[in-house]
Amino acid sequence: MKTTSIAVIAGIGILAAGSAAAAEHKTPVAPKDYLAMKNPLKDTKDVVDNGAKIYEKKCKKCHGEKGDGKGSASEKLELKPASFSSPGFLKGQADGQLFFIAEKGSPNTDMDDFGPGSAANLSKDDLWSVIAYIRKTFTK
Repeated sequence: MKTTSIAVIAGIGILAAGSAAAAEHKTPVAPKDYLAMKNPLKDTKDVVDNGAKIYEKKCKKCHGEKGDGKGSASEKLELKPASFSSPGFLKGQADGQLFFIAEKGSPNTDMDDFGPGSAANLSKDDLWSVIAYIRKTFTK
């Protein structure tokens, strides 16, 4: 009985610590040089189509088909993915901020880096294509 009580108390402590960590997480703000960046690619059909293909393969499982952060893998994540489709979310995000997170990832989350030299090794143009797709598809 005593061992069970200790285990339950320890488990509650671990859950509380995890919840506190999730509540305290702040997405890193991009450095000024990134924040000044604008998407150099026009949102042409080819660019948006390329972004859609990459989103489908690399982003949808967490950020969801509708950009709502409810992809098939999101249920298992302690820190939920950003919802691109939340009203006003994308309007409040500079292109360079989106690029920075896509390229570098977000520390202490499941958002990996996707830029050149990462495991995904997406080119800068591919990252910009995804941003064009996200803006074209999910902006509300």
